[in-house]
Amino acid sequence: MTNTMPAKGAALVTGGARRMGRAFVDALVEDGYPVVIHFNTSGEEAEAAAREAESRGGRAIALGADLSDPAAAGALVERARQEIGPLEVLVNSASIFEDDSPSNLTPESFRRHMEVNTLAPALLSRDFAAQAADTGGSAMILNVLDYKLFNINADYFSYTLSKAALKTMTEMLAREFAPAVRVNAVAPGLTLPSPYHDEDEFDRLHDDNPLRCGPRLEDMVRTLRYFLATPSVSGQILAVDGGQHFDPRLTRDVFGAL
Repeated sequence: MTNTMPAKGAALVTGGARRMGRAFVDALVEDGYPVVIHFNTSGEEAEAAAREAESRGGRAIALGADLSDPAAAGALVERARQEIGPLEVLVNSASIFEDDSPSNLTPESFRRHMEVNTLAPALLSRDFAAQAADTGGSAMILNVLDYKLFNINADYFSYTLSKAALKTMTEMLAREFAPAVRVNAVAPGLTLPSPYHDEDEFDRLHDDNPLRCGPRLEDMVRTLRYFLATPSVSGQILAVDGGQHFDPRLTRDVFGAL
């Protein structure tokens, strides 16, 4: 770790090696933040993202941790600080989603979702807030949710409950951590193709919303930048989904979109 402190505090992005997490990483690097790219199994992609950031004149490192292990989650913020300095931004974008329902729920699946999607962000947020005094009052947490929370049904049962808990946590921590840390969330709709869709199906579903305009990665990046640039906003949850959250249809073709 260098002894020269960055002009901006650093950012930690969980699940930052791929998909939406990678888009957040690239944007933060572009905006001048040193970035810690967390990964679990995508080590090669995380290292490649860090190299690309360095090639563009930024600063980034990759750190691996299994967020289903509370000890690993509880150590990640301090590891990041040791490598890159005080953290100003935490993006909780890592998550798992497995297809279960109230009728086939297992304790193992429920526990996995809660550990990665709820407990890990709680531990990371706790440790992030504890070091926020080093950032001069500009610290912010962004949680990544799902638009389904505004149009609820019981499929992907454990995933949905874990994200519902994270939504509530967003509001609770915004109160608890003010004024030192702001806490906001984005609730994306169908943004990227997933293992559940072929390309034609994704193209059909992507704009199947009230606005006829599906969200894209650049919309998520704009949302992050809006929250970062607006110091009077905390405790807000923004659905970026083409209006899908108020569509009365309860189709759930969009899972795996993040």
